Amino acid sequence: MTTANYTSQILAAYEGEVAGAAYFDALTPSFPEKSAFLERCTALERATASQLSALVRKYQLLPRSQATLEERGALDARMESSRGWGDLMRQSVTSYAQYIGQFKALETLGPAEDQAVLAALTAHEVQLIEWMRAETAS
Repeated sequence: MTTANYTSQILAAYEGEVAGAAYFDALTPSFPEKSAFLERCTALERATASQLSALVRKYQLLPRSQATLEERGALDARMESSRGWGDLMRQSVTSYAQYIGQFKALETLGPAEDQAVLAALTAHEVQLIEWMRAETAS
């Protein structure tokens, strides 16, 4: 993998986490009874974005603006808000699983000094899926 490909994946992951935080936050009005769950998801996405920001700075990457990424997340939430909670959680578990594979592949390609951040990226996705599975079981 080229450095440009590696860094483009870092940038995409960072932008995805920023948009993801906005997504979970924007779902709250549609699912107010799940606000505590959504707040945990938002916090996890923000924490992961914060960790990734170290790599964004290290590689001098230029993410899209915070406002643009937040708009993307809010738009995604609006498109999902008409679904039922259980359906949303089941579909999310399925679709988020692909990210685990992508993030594990990124871990194998990253240099040793990036490993802690890359492992946290993968671990956060595993955590989100575990939380969502628990939501579908309740």
